[in-house]
Amino acid sequence: MMKYRVGIDVGATNMKIGLFDGDMNLLDMMQTLTDQEADLNRLMDFIEGSVRLLLTRNDLNTGDLEGVGAALPSYIDYEKGVALETSNIMSLSNAPVRELLRARLGVKVMLENDANAAALAEHTMGAGVNYDNMIYTALSTGIGGGLILNGRLYRGMHGMAGEIGHMFVSDSTGYPCSCGVTGCVQSISSGANMAKYATDRIKEGYDSSILNYAGTLSNIDMEAVGKALQSNDSLALEVVNRGAEYLGRMFHSLNQIFDINIFIYGGGVAKLGSRFIDRMIAAYRHHSLIDQHYPAQFIPAKFGDRAGMYGAALLLAQEN
Repeated sequence: MMKYRVGIDVGATNMKIGLFDGDMNLLDMMQTLTDQEADLNRLMDFIEGSVRLLLTRNDLNTGDLEGVGAALPSYIDYEKGVALETSNIMSLSNAPVRELLRARLGVKVMLENDANAAALAEHTMGAGVNYDNMIYTALSTGIGGGLILNGRLYRGMHGMAGEIGHMFVSDSTGYPCSCGVTGCVQSISSGANMAKYATDRIKEGYDSSILNYAGTLSNIDMEAVGKALQSNDSLALEVVNRGAEYLGRMFHSLNQIFDINIFIYGGGVAKLGSRFIDRMIAAYRHHSLIDQHYPAQFIPAKFGDRAGMYGAALLLAQEN
């Protein structure tokens, strides 16, 4: 009898839940906004209800499941199944998510950091399938990363490896980050902080079509910036170039540390397109002396912003 898997990607902005068959074919999925203010019980209840709804509309129940994998924007104690520090969804901090979901659904549950899960998906069946060493980067509301070293996902001593968004890249730029640093790349180049920079510049009196697309200052996001970018809006160009510059510095440092120059990138901010990505790559090449001998490859993720969802489901396949 075929068993199915559910992969859940709990992002800071959106939650994606996918139903997969045993061969990792995506059969159905649903996407909802993440309630960052929800307390832990309400969040777990919502996830349970969403999983059951997905199963019901496919004429399945929890007895048909091999298990559920969940990717979270958190440091993960992989062995204990506990979400440790979480920057955007505070109720997940120090939460025994594996046991809470297992009790609600009555099936096997596995947890992973969201960017690690995405790295696993891209390495196993996506854009990085041919590379034993690669670095996955999630360019989204925040900036996350996952490391594939010698063909295996590397979690580090405490499950915290790959948190590249907190790499220090400036001593004078950026907004205060949840990591406690002003000047990490996430404080500058994340979707949330690039949008905040655009908002602050408009508050200072900068005239920009970004506001026309957003409607109000409080609604300014990277989608509005992207639309303005298409019309060569000068502030949109400034926002994008500024964010891309510090990402280029980050990739340069990663290459220097790991001697890896295969970079798979995904996430919502990557949807800004070639003007953003090309500027990011140019910044990397400007800072890298070794690139002329060993040119880096920047490869878009096969699964885009669904990579975490695929990787969450793959956690169950990896166990088998």
